[in-house]
Amino acid sequence: MLTSPLFAEGETSAFALVVDPWWILVSIVQFLVLFFLLRKILWGPVTRTLQSRADRIREGLDAAEAAKRERDEMTVERDRVLGEARREANAIAERTTKAAEAAAAEIRNAAKEEADRIRERGRADAQHLHDQSLAQLRGEVAGMAVLAASRILGKEVDATSHRALIERSLDEAGTELGKLS
Repeated sequence: MLTSPLFAEGETSAFALVVDPWWILVSIVQFLVLFFLLRKILWGPVTRTLQSRADRIREGLDAAEAAKRERDEMTVERDRVLGEARREANAIAERTTKAAEAAAAEIRNAAKEEADRIRERGRADAQHLHDQSLAQLRGEVAGMAVLAASRILGKEVDATSHRALIERSLDEAGTELGKLS
């Protein structure tokens, strides 16, 4: 037995520490029984709870990783679709611009043709009016010349022959004037 060095041999104190091997053996057996009972009763549910929690966490991480991959795939798809839409919009804008330029050129050509046609018609109308006015003027000048000649001569001059002579003279004068201009 273990005793305190303060007491003499054989004397024991009420407060002395006594170690009994029987109680050590009982304590070890109790500890082992408690350990096996807790392991059977408590350890299984605790480990299952911890395992299920770890599984849920793992599933959550897997779901997060899958969501991240899906988000990345959607981002790539979105970028692809946006790029395609931009290219298509640029192509449409280019085609529209070319069509507008072609329409503008066509309108300019049609306007030029119309202006040329109007100008030509104006020239033709002016030439026709000029010829008509000139013919009318010749007729009046010829009539006045016949009238003046008949008054000067005091007799009647043949109007048709005299008119033909005057018209021939006017034609010759007109051609000479045309050569000068």
